[in-house]
Amino acid sequence: MRGWLLKRVPIIAFALCFVCGVHAGITQDFTFVQATDVHACSERAAETSPRVISKITTLSETDLASYGVKAPKPDFVIVTGDLTEFGGSDCWKRYLEYWENFPIPVHHLLGNHDTTWHAILKQLRETGREPWFSFDHKGCHFVGLTTATVQDPRPSIGEEQINWLKKDLSDISPETPLFVAFHHPIGKGEFASRYDYDRLLDVLRERNTILLIAGHSHKFVSEPFEDFDQITAGSTGYPTPGVALISIVGDVVRAAYLSNGGQTAATPIIEKKIPPKPVYAKTEIVWPKPRVTVGEILGIAAYTTTEVKIARATFTVDDSINGDLHIAGSPGRWTAAGWVDISSLTAGAHYLRVEFYANTSSNLNNGRKVGSRSAEFFYEPPDKPTAWRVYLGASTKCTPTVADGIVYVGANDGKLRAIDIKTGKVIWTVETGAEIVAQPLIVEGNVIVANGLGLVQAFSKTGKELWKFVAEDAVYSSPTLVDGKIAFGCNNGKLYILDPSTGTQLAINDDATYTIESKPFSIGGRVYYGAWDQYVRCVKASDGGLVWKQLGEGSLVQEAKRYYSPADAGPVVADGKLFVADRDYMLTIIDAETGERLDARKSVSATGLSEDGKFVYLRRTDGKLEKIDSSGKEIWSIFCDTGYIPAAPIEKDGVVYVASDLGMVSAVSAKDGKLLWRYQASPRLFVMSSVTSDGRLAYVTSFDGMVTAIRCDRAADGTSGLQLSP
Repeated sequence: MRGWLLKRVPIIAFALCFVCGVHAGITQDFTFVQATDVHACSERAAETSPRVISKITTLSETDLASYGVKAPKPDFVIVTGDLTEFGGSDCWKRYLEYWENFPIPVHHLLGNHDTTWHAILKQLRETGREPWFSFDHKGCHFVGLTTATVQDPRPSIGEEQINWLKKDLSDISPETPLFVAFHHPIGKGEFASRYDYDRLLDVLRERNTILLIAGHSHKFVSEPFEDFDQITAGSTGYPTPGVALISIVGDVVRAAYLSNGGQTAATPIIEKKIPPKPVYAKTEIVWPKPRVTVGEILGIAAYTTTEVKIARATFTVDDSINGDLHIAGSPGRWTAAGWVDISSLTAGAHYLRVEFYANTSSNLNNGRKVGSRSAEFFYEPPDKPTAWRVYLGASTKCTPTVADGIVYVGANDGKLRAIDIKTGKVIWTVETGAEIVAQPLIVEGNVIVANGLGLVQAFSKTGKELWKFVAEDAVYSSPTLVDGKIAFGCNNGKLYILDPSTGTQLAINDDATYTIESKPFSIGGRVYYGAWDQYVRCVKASDGGLVWKQLGEGSLVQEAKRYYSPADAGPVVADGKLFVADRDYMLTIIDAETGERLDARKSVSATGLSEDGKFVYLRRTDGKLEKIDSSGKEIWSIFCDTGYIPAAPIEKDGVVYVASDLGMVSAVSAKDGKLLWRYQASPRLFVMSSVTSDGRLAYVTSFDGMVTAIRCDRAADGTSGLQLSP
């Protein structure tokens, strides 16, 4: 791509994909607008965003002053995320008002501000839109992706999107110029790992990808990543309000920033020639095959189809084990092969990246990269810790539920699956219509599941629908059982209490003024829940009446009070005291009877309750798993690389299970904090669910689309540990 670049200036790095066609396929010159980071409902953007957006309608032919050319009148607008400040229906409505009766098409992508506190996926769908899309325009194909994670501020590229993108591009010529748009720039540290966006780049390298278009940074700059030209386009809100004009004239694409609703785009971002075909060589990993299981020695074989002489080929495993490969072949097809001892890795999921380099100078320094590919594989050591894996084809935050020999798990593709615990075979699948984030609940043998459309359904053990209830907004809060009833929160701030046999609403609490995301906790006829309005509440299960409410510690001490609410990690109650973590990673301790604030401590992202209800497990941000009694006294502490994800540690049969942010599962003795075993459940992609166990197997989901069953009869040294009963 560098060979085609005329002038290297700032470019966009978020995940939107535009595929444009070969030179001959572009039917005529055109311009489109990239707007981003609108932040509707933000005080800082209240005047600037609507003013800048309204000015787009006045644009005709626009002077790209720094390039000395005129850009045609814009044909459409793409908005690359952070449409709102805190998500929610009201801010979404205000945002749409900015674009009301707009004379040209507008395509909307979600950012982290749209999906963290009150994800507006439901509201987006109600307008007939989806969170990712594609369209063709004057010989070009455009694709928009969502890098924002549902109800979480961290970016991710969902497995379901990768699969959708492959299918979307399958009928398009590889020579077609491709533009890709999304919110979070590629190459930044917010993603789980390099592999997270490598999965996307592997798809795009096979295409004539012209530009990656991103937002998030509020900067209008070029931020190339390796061979990809990437730009970000400032913000309509602040600190320098404006939009980017991206113009294709002949075989040259130019982007410039139009500040403060002006008529001249004076700030250059990028100018480059559109190549006639992909500039990146087709590269494939022949071995290991995707998601194959290997032993202690990993054989590696790959090829690339470039006419350039290859001087070096390298590999990396998890970006920690690196080496060179042996090169063979000739121009047109080069091969690379080798092997590496991976016995030092933790059992489980890992990823490999192979890269080919051309020698472009006397000082090699790897040379110019001309081919790259990555693949997930599974390492299975001699003690064979993996019982089975199921590829869901979609990322998931859903904690599995196990009952009567079946594991129930939902995913971001909207499907609920029932899996046989003995064989790992999917028994049945039902389509619910939207992402399933909430953990399924088993009541009298039936499974109750909620989704992002607000649909709560009960299914029999055979997958037959028994009843359904439609809440007013998305339900990402896991249902819990209280006095024979089910209780769950909703993104409209309401706590619903239903009859589990019929789905009939029995009571409701509507005291919260913003999203209830986390799983409520129930004990003694009361339900405790946190919300994104700063408060944790106690209500009566009988009628939903409010007993008390108390500020979370983060909301008490921080200025941005809503942001630090006790809302994404569920509360627990031990010995009459409530423990709840918040987004400021503060632990608030409250008298469960009266609501009186008793104490607080730092560096806690989630809490879990011991099986006997007497102790609390703290998931700490310093990487430790800690057991405390109800007075706050430490019983034991062990480093488990826990991180900041608000997923609760779970105890089963005297063993505590917790997964790190990047999928390292630790099994720890509840008695003394001794490490029993570890397992890598994802290839350094996010694991945002808790680990479930039935005592024989531990079950965990991850963002690579996998649900994995791990044997519990293991020891930290790899020898046989706890014995399974026959």
